[in-house]
Amino acid sequence: MRLWKRILIAVLAVVVLAAAGGIAGGGWYLSDILKKDALMPNHKPSDLDMRVIAVGNGQITLGVTPSTSNTAPWKYDGVWGVRWDSGYGQAGAISQLTEQQVVRPFTAFNGELHPDDMVRLEGTAFPSDPYQVFAIPFQEVRYTSPLGEFKAWYVEGKGSTWVITVHGRNAPLREGLRILPTIVGMGYPVLMIEYRNDDGAPPNPDGLLRYGQAEWQDMEGAVGYALQQGAHDVVLVGFRMGGAIVANFLYQSAQADKVRGVILDAPMINFNKTIDLGVQQRGYPTLVAGVAKGFSQLRFGVPWRKLDYLKHTDRLKAPILLFHGDADPTVPIATSDALAKARPDIVRYVRMEGALHVGSWNRDPTAYEAAVQTFLQDIGKG
Repeated sequence: MRLWKRILIAVLAVVVLAAAGGIAGGGWYLSDILKKDALMPNHKPSDLDMRVIAVGNGQITLGVTPSTSNTAPWKYDGVWGVRWDSGYGQAGAISQLTEQQVVRPFTAFNGELHPDDMVRLEGTAFPSDPYQVFAIPFQEVRYTSPLGEFKAWYVEGKGSTWVITVHGRNAPLREGLRILPTIVGMGYPVLMIEYRNDDGAPPNPDGLLRYGQAEWQDMEGAVGYALQQGAHDVVLVGFRMGGAIVANFLYQSAQADKVRGVILDAPMINFNKTIDLGVQQRGYPTLVAGVAKGFSQLRFGVPWRKLDYLKHTDRLKAPILLFHGDADPTVPIATSDALAKARPDIVRYVRMEGALHVGSWNRDPTAYEAAVQTFLQDIGKG
């Protein structure tokens, strides 16, 4: 019996070691994926993934392909940008929908589109800069942070309250164009900023995205620029990772008292929960995901605890207008739910049914713009 017990113990030890090795190996592999997909800047446009079946008479018919994602915007109602190799347009609300294709109203901004061309629907919705899209004059200006010099688009306005928009991860400046006419129409000066690791901007010293831990300093430089140019205070607008940048600015910057109001759209205010959602969608076990996070902290310096900006909501002071779609496959809406629950005294929450990631404007532009206008009216301006 003793011999059999020793054999059994040895077998169990081998099994445990093999399992531990498998978990460790899976965690190491997953940490590599996390670095590639979440920490490394990537400014390559997403692949075109839908085929034009027909176009003309103010409408477009798009067909799915093997590359079309299950969470792609094609089957979600609302207004979406249509990008192709030689042009850009905009598609409206769904007219007809089947399992293989969709018909929508269509307007081309530039270029010509033909049957069999490949396109991609995207939330940004507009192709270029304020003047080309809306005939809104703007200047390209420069501001500085400890890392160097950064580009921004400046739209002149009246009053001493400036609105500063900060885009999401790997997104272009034009991400903020969706609400620009509303803000400009109310007379606000607007500064649309880039930050470290943007295409053509100074890179972070380690080359990695830091989800507000480093980038808040670039926002501080932009706010400083606005104050130097005559602003008395600012309204900060953050999309996606831009929301994380805004959040950490509010916690870290001595200029946080200059913030009159905040607008957040699908903000990445708990990176840990965002990664959990991504890991779950990939089908990895929870244990492997935890090991991957540990490796990511050791290998790439990911400060998981510090990237939970919900831990210090008691320190927030400025009124917040918060948008989030309940069909968001990227940033869990539970994080915005938690922010709204923690600070109902300052948070005005627009929880948009059927909206994808940063898709609340796309789902209902009229309602979105009305909410922005009402919020800005309520907080006033200098």
